[in-house]
Amino acid sequence: MRLELFDLIDKSSELLTLKNPSFKYIESKLISIFDEILNKDTVDTVGFSSRVKGEASLKEKIIRNKYYLDCEDANDVLKTLPDLIGVTIECRFITDEQIVFDKLVSNFTKSENYYVCNIDENCFLNFFVFQPQQQRNGFNIYRIDGYYMFNGEKVNFELQIKSLVHKFWSEIEHEVVYKNTHFILNDKFMKLVLTSVFNSLEVVDNQLQIVYDQMIFEGTQNKDFGMSEQGFKLFLAKSISDLYSQKMVDSLGFTTDFKNCSAILSQYIYITDFIRNDMPQVKMVEYFEHFNLLKMTEIDFTYPITFETSFSNPDPFIDLLGKYFTDIINVDYEWHVFFVMLFVIEPGSNSQDFAQFVSIIKNLLINPMWYDKKFETISHIEAQKLKDLLSTSLAKALIEVGKIEIVHEEKLYAVMNGFRDYVELLEKQITNINQVDLNEIQRNLRKNINMLF
Repeated sequence: MRLELFDLIDKSSELLTLKNPSFKYIESKLISIFDEILNKDTVDTVGFSSRVKGEASLKEKIIRNKYYLDCEDANDVLKTLPDLIGVTIECRFITDEQIVFDKLVSNFTKSENYYVCNIDENCFLNFFVFQPQQQRNGFNIYRIDGYYMFNGEKVNFELQIKSLVHKFWSEIEHEVVYKNTHFILNDKFMKLVLTSVFNSLEVVDNQLQIVYDQMIFEGTQNKDFGMSEQGFKLFLAKSISDLYSQKMVDSLGFTTDFKNCSAILSQYIYITDFIRNDMPQVKMVEYFEHFNLLKMTEIDFTYPITFETSFSNPDPFIDLLGKYFTDIINVDYEWHVFFVMLFVIEPGSNSQDFAQFVSIIKNLLINPMWYDKKFETISHIEAQKLKDLLSTSLAKALIEVGKIEIVHEEKLYAVMNGFRDYVELLEKQITNINQVDLNEIQRNLRKNINMLF
């Protein structure tokens, strides 16, 4: 029996196909409206580009934006999707973007929540949001949400205004960065180079050649691929990400970014199988053979994960976090995909691998050798009570965050340092556990951890 969310995805895809002729008609109407407005005002535009959201893109967005948690049916999904139709107005220079935007605003009349088009009362744009907007990459973009009334229904569309330079850059970024869900060994270097491309388009050809040579060709021949810790983990993370991308496409027809999750899985494998291994080279070869075998094995991301035994653990941190994972594992698809990959890669039963994974997460965050020596100035019983309280509070803080980022390497490192600093501070202050407010200690720790996300 498949996860329920895939019924929603299938029905949404079917509805998208059914309504596609209507969406295509609206797409052409929008082009005509904007063309008439800009030609009337003699704005020197280069042209228009547009598209109706494709089936694969729809499926990926439902999962990435977690529409399956809030939308009851396929109609809800299509109504929620802000860019069901996408239209881009292309102009010559960056300064022309503001001119085009101002001309559009002057041809719309302000209403309660949106502006209504003067030449077509069915077309609405949201000019209340400040433009240009800042993207996650730090660059600006004119991106305006809108909708078109058709047969009594709102059909959402997204309008973008782009100069030739920005259009060129967005295509480069989309093809080289956004669509590249494979793990890239020198990812930070790539981002620096691409930023340089944006700022120095006169040398774009040379810069892109650097990106291609550095990331594609040299990436597979990295000299750090000996048995060093960093070299092995990088290679293993790339192998996991490549396997995930291939199997995700085979199973669902699309893929999502798995680089950060690949990194923590490679760290997990390194800890469990390599740190204390007397023959790491042999183990490395075994893993390569294992991945080659998995490439020929079907991996289905649409079925619920099951466990051979119910989860419980005497350690309060492990018990809390583990039970949270078991509750969310078939509800939040990011967690579902993460644990599918973990269980596929690891040889044990799901229950065994799961218990070991949660235990290692605790050891990464709370080093047992360090933690055992804390609060030695108070009685052993009081110290253990305080340490259990702190570790339980840490687990609750991570559960409150709830995002997949809590197992990303950068965040794990930040949480580890934040917890360590807080414990070290308390150790200096506490001489008698009966003289401190334990509830306040818990609140402060959870607040500190939540601030890291």
